[in-house]
Amino acid sequence: MSGLRTAATALALLLLAGCGGGTLSVLHSRGKPTGDGDAEVAIKNSSGNSIEKLYVAKTEAVDHAREAGASPGSSADEALWGDDQLGNAGIPEGSTWKGLHLGAARYDLLLVAHDHREQLVKHVDLKSGGRYVLEVNDDWAMGR
Repeated sequence: MSGLRTAATALALLLLAGCGGGTLSVLHSRGKPTGDGDAEVAIKNSSGNSIEKLYVAKTEAVDHAREAGASPGSSADEALWGDDQLGNAGIPEGSTWKGLHLGAARYDLLLVAHDHREQLVKHVDLKSGGRYVLEVNDDWAMGR
């Protein structure tokens, strides 16, 4: 059974790589969550591009907005994502930014590169008191 699971996983990864053309971003946990306080999320830029903007919204809100017909760039979409978490800082290629603190929940993160390409990282599940690193890889797209 585990051989079948391994083969299915390998096939799924091949299909994802063939569709997206890049390497998917990955959330790494750094130890066991304490159960107290906000989760800390560092963003490690391994994408080959400078990250200029970072937006965060709860996955449930993003899914609900899409079901209600909110399209990327609309006023409803802008209200959903809120302000850029990086301000004017940006995250250069090869750097790590450690300024994100979020309550326990499932989030979607929208990253925007200097050339306006985007990555939407969905279903980032954060636990109270957890410490995480989101390694942003090169799965950039021209829009959502």
